[in-house]
Formats: sequence, C-alpha cells, structure tokens
Amino acid sequence: MDQVISEVELSRPLDVSDLPSQGRFVVIEASPAEGAALCRRFGLVDLCALTARVQVKRGRSKEGERAIHVQASFCAEVVQKCVVTLESFTVNVDEKFEIYFVPSADLSEGEGVVIDLLDDDASEPLHVPEVDLGELVAQHMALTLDPYPRRPGAVVNTDVDGMDDAELAAESNNPFAILGQLKHKM
Repeated sequence: MDQVISEVELSRPLDVSDLPSQGRFVVIEASPAEGAALCRRFGLVDLCALTARVQVKRGRSKEGERAIHVQASFCAEVVQKCVVTLESFTVNVDEKFEIYFVPSADLSEGEGVVIDLLDDDASEPLHVPEVDLGELVAQHMALTLDPYPRRPGAVVNTDVDGMDDAELAAESNNPFAILGQLKHKM
C-alpha cells in the first residue's frame, strides 16, 4: 500500500479546541534545517532568517460567524537568484497577515468549498481543531516574494537597433537562426 507522507517544512501545530480567553501568543523561528527545507520548496538560494509573532484567539469572522482569528507578523531575510543576471541577492521581507478559521460544523452546506482568492476577508474552513501556524507563515512568506526576482539595478538589454534579422537570429542562438540566414539568400 502506497502512502503519501506530507512533510511540512516549518510545522508548528496549535490545538485551538481549548484556547484561553486571552488567546495564545506564539513566536516562530525557523531552524537552519527548516530554512534549508523551505529553500528547496520555494526555490530560494538561502533563507538566512525567518521569525514570526502570531496571536491566536477566539472571535468572530467579518461575516459574524464564530471563528479562530490568527494575526501574524513576520520578517525574513532570503537570498534569491536574479532572473536577469543570475546573480544572488538578498531580499528582506517584513509583512503582516490575518486570517479567520471557521469550524466546518458552523458553515452552511456548500459554504467554504469555493474560496474567492480575490477576497482578502474570506474565511477558511477549519475541519480539525488544529491550525499549523508554521505552515501559514511559510505560505504567506512565499506569497510576498517576487516569483521573477530581479536584483536592484539589473537591466534587460533590449537594444537590438542596428542589428539585421540574420544577426538577431544568430545572436539569440535559437532554432530559427538558420532561417534568418537563408532569408537573405532568396
């Protein structure tokens, strides 16, 4: 029997079934091993530091449903590879996020199945009384990073003025380079 084992790189599960009235405050710091695993997952050169401060408390969603309210702030220092120069460079991230988890028993039938990705105030369904705070932080960190990182000052050379089609085709070393050379022989 094949089993898929999902390993979360930065796992900090919190049982939310019995939160105290003032909630819980959790500090998360990624270890070097967790940082290396997150680098593999998100295609980073290095994750020098990742620290988060998370407040979890009972409350009401913006729709008035009873919910678990998670507020977090995190800062990270990551090293990414520039898509233009292929040089590594450091990016500092300092962000905040909040999310509401509504117990699935409290959702109307069909509610929470389709999540509007453009709605920042959308509530997430909570199927088990546990929230993995580390995974939430890792996902939000990944969302803040540029998927096509460019080192500050990196410039794409788009100056092709003065080159004829044959030179341009040969210069780009593409499969159509021969066609560009044949064009002048016709």
